[in-house]
Amino acid sequence: MDPTVDDVRPTTDAASDRGTTASQRPGWAQLLIALSPLSPILVAYAFAQWASAPLSRGTLDEGQVNRLGAGLQIIWPAAADRRVFGEVPSVWLQDLLLRPEPQWYDVLASLVYVTHYVALPVLTAGVWFMARSRFAAWITAVLVMTLASIAVYVIFPASPPWLAAELQVIESVQRASADGWAGLDLEQVGTALESLQGDSNPVAAMPSLHAAVPALMALFLWPRGQWWVRALSGAYAAVMAWTLVYTGEHYVVDVVAGWSGAAVAVVVARGLSRRREARDRAPTRAAPTSPSSHPV
Repeated sequence: MDPTVDDVRPTTDAASDRGTTASQRPGWAQLLIALSPLSPILVAYAFAQWASAPLSRGTLDEGQVNRLGAGLQIIWPAAADRRVFGEVPSVWLQDLLLRPEPQWYDVLASLVYVTHYVALPVLTAGVWFMARSRFAAWITAVLVMTLASIAVYVIFPASPPWLAAELQVIESVQRASADGWAGLDLEQVGTALESLQGDSNPVAAMPSLHAAVPALMALFLWPRGQWWVRALSGAYAAVMAWTLVYTGEHYVVDVVAGWSGAAVAVVVARGLSRRREARDRAPTRAAPTSPSSHPV
């Protein structure tokens, strides 16, 4: 018998046994296992919040530093959008669309905006239960994208349009991401969201993780997804991008940076996945037999 076949079989059987054991656990336990790799993201967010604390209160100025000495960027993001579009798109969109009373598109914007907080864990659970073989690649992409983005928040704190408007760096822009809840007679939800936003990091704008997550979902689902999955994921990414710019949460340059981060994360995850698959397919060579082990 070929010794290389015997050498490979225990590894395959062990992997199969691990998969069988995981599948035999209760659903709630499997869900906890699936979501546990996301915990480093919470730790990274907490660190970024701590680092940016000096930039979350009081009067802010260009170049004011966080706890790690990184200077606040207020002028550059607005200038980048203005250079490309001739004016700041958030200002233009709100001048065109924003009304005293919530419109249907304000409701849409508020609903789409809040999906960010559930999209990542929901898809992570979905990949775990329905596409287990791709789970490692998905988690790799998620962690590369989110942790790199949070690191940028620390070394490159940047102002969103609504804050730049408050600081009178650009024209009037309202933070309108919670306005649509009034159109659904759910003002309490909007108030709760505004309270959470008030406690969040106000200078975590570049890149936009709100834009990056739908882009990552679309890129991950595209190769094997049916046409309607591709259409929905692409539409979700596009509508989220419009929402972020219209509500004053992000500049277009923030959105593009988020999309770029998602693309890089997918490339990295696929590269690592191919290396892992190639290593698993490679036969393990049998150890050389010592001459003394042969009978005389």
